[in-house]
Amino acid sequence: MSHDLPTRWVEHELHWHAHRSERSSSAKLRRTYDPDAVLLTPQAGAEWIAEQLTRYSAETIAIEWRTPWGVALDGPGVRDAARDRHALAAGLSVDALIATTTGDLHLHIDPHTPEQCPHHKSQATFTV
Repeated sequence: MSHDLPTRWVEHELHWHAHRSERSSSAKLRRTYDPDAVLLTPQAGAEWIAEQLTRYSAETIAIEWRTPWGVALDGPGVRDAARDRHALAAGLSVDALIATTTGDLHLHIDPHTPEQCPHHKSQATFTV
């Protein structure tokens, strides 16, 4: 991936809600949940993913990434941070299923505009 990131996230004042769960859920349903983290840049999103993968690395068997470009399978310790940043900067979601020795873990990072999430408008508008 190029170091030049898409600018859609800036143009649309996007921020992202990060969710970690033992169950998969739809983006529409996740809008009703409090996020585990509110992320204001694509880099922050990539860092949140890295933190989650590090936290569960000892238990990880495989990681299934669901991206707009299809499904990618990675083994433990394999990660493409540039892919994460690029997808988020383009205004897309990042979803992953982490198969662990103790069960499945789902990571979801969903984009939101100020209109979709008014209570975060001040954060999203002033932090770029």
